[in-house]
Amino acid sequence: MQAIRLYTPQELTVHGEVSLDGSTRHHAAHVLRINKHSPLILFNGDGYDYPGQPVTFHKKAVTVRITERIPARKESVLETHLVLGVSRSTHMDYAIQKTVEAGVSEIHPVITDRTVPRFSDQTRANRQRHWQNIIISACEQCGRAVLPILHEARDLGGLHALGEDARGFVLDMGASHTLAHFSRDPLGKVWLAIGPEGGFSETETDRILVKGFEAVALGPRILRTETAALTAVVSAQLLWGDLSQHDDH
Repeated sequence: MQAIRLYTPQELTVHGEVSLDGSTRHHAAHVLRINKHSPLILFNGDGYDYPGQPVTFHKKAVTVRITERIPARKESVLETHLVLGVSRSTHMDYAIQKTVEAGVSEIHPVITDRTVPRFSDQTRANRQRHWQNIIISACEQCGRAVLPILHEARDLGGLHALGEDARGFVLDMGASHTLAHFSRDPLGKVWLAIGPEGGFSETETDRILVKGFEAVALGPRILRTETAALTAVVSAQLLWGDLSQHDDH
C-alpha cells in the first residue's frame, strides 16, 4: 500500500507522536479515507519525510507516531523564481499547482494592468491563503518536502532588479529567441516572468527588461497564462535543472 503524504507545520521527531490539526485531520479521514492501518508520511517543510503510523484514530483525534526521518531529495539544483501575473482564479490555481510539481522554488504574484478582477485587501489575503493551500497539496502529491516560498501579491512596480547571481527572462511573443538559445550558459538561479491573461502590456514588459530581464518566446504558439508558466518552468528544469540529469541507479 502506498503511503499517504500529509503536511503539518509541527515539529517532527523520530518516535515522537503528533496530533493532526482540524483541517488536516478532516482531509485525511474524510477525503483520503485513511484508517488506523494506513501508512503515512508526514512532512513539515524541513526537507525530510517522516514515515509514521496512526496510533489514535477517531472523528475528533488522529495521532501519528513517527518511525523514521528520511531525506526527501526532491529539490532541484536550479533555484527557480516565477514572477506570475495574477489571473483568474482557476488559471492561477493551475499555474501554481503545476509549477510546484515541476520544481519552482519561489512564486512572486504580481498585480498588472490586465489583472482581473481587482480585489480588496481582504480578498487578497484570502487568495494568499488559498494559494498556500494549493502549494501544500501539490507538495503532498509530488513528494516535495520543502514548500516553495509564496510571496505576497504586490504591484509589478515593486519587482526588484536582478542580482548578479541570477538570470531573468520575461515572456514576449515578439522575442527572437527561446530559452534554448541560452542553454550553453550555466545557471544556478533563474527568474521567469509570465503575464496574466493577455500577457504583460508593452510598458510593463519594458519595465521588467529594465530590471535586467531578457525577452524570450516559448515557441510559435500562443499559450494560455497557466500553460506558459508550466512550460517556462519545465523548460528551465530541462535546460539547467534536475530534469536534464539522468540517474541510472
